[in-house]
Amino acid sequence: MKDGLQLLGTWLVGVLTHKLTLLAAGGAAGTLARWWLGSWVGSQPWGQTFPLGTLLINVSGSCVLGFAAVLILERLPPEHSDWYLLVGTGFCGGYTTFSTFEWETFKLLRERSYGLAAANVFGSVAAGLAGVFLGVLLAHLVFWLLDVALRR
Repeated sequence: MKDGLQLLGTWLVGVLTHKLTLLAAGGAAGTLARWWLGSWVGSQPWGQTFPLGTLLINVSGSCVLGFAAVLILERLPPEHSDWYLLVGTGFCGGYTTFSTFEWETFKLLRERSYGLAAANVFGSVAAGLAGVFLGVLLAHLVFWLLDVALRR
């Protein structure tokens, strides 16, 4: 019985840490988070005329991606790099909405809302890049604070 439970545990850990499982779980979580935030913003009176939900998702996703990249790819030992599949590729891939951004910008152009289309393009690109910088800065701050705390 004990050997069977150990075998089951080993198998379960192998399945849960498999690259495809990490990608699928991260993608599912990111997709659900995207749907929830986009639906909530879209239901607000202030979220009706401009695709603010998509903009917020892209900027926050860029921030998460920047933080995850520093943490997982630059700070953790290489044997932990598969966790980037969960967060960076999986979650951020399911969460961010570049194709939706393109479609919504096209619709704004089609409706001759050129100012809103330009604001969407500029906002998504510039604020998304700022989100990556913020994520990287936050990751460095967290590690600096941890380093200071561990020295005491």
